[in-house]
Amino acid sequence: MSTIDTIKSSCGSRGVVEEYRATPSTLMVVFNWLVSALAKRRSRIHLSELSDDQLRDIGISKGEARQEVERRFWD
Repeated sequence: MSTIDTIKSSCGSRGVVEEYRATPSTLMVVFNWLVSALAKRRSRIHLSELSDDQLRDIGISKGEARQEVERRFWD
């Protein structure tokens, strides 16, 4: 018996992938998370475009802005 046959037989007739069905609420959670993560990324891109005077107006140093911009979009 090959490894894949062993895995299939231990998972039953339906298999691992077929057993998990995403519910609409699960899909909405993922969708909302993605929309939020992309909005954060857009905000960080806008932050990178601010001048030194604009950063000073909002109380952020150039280094702090650079740190924020370099974060991952999901962070």
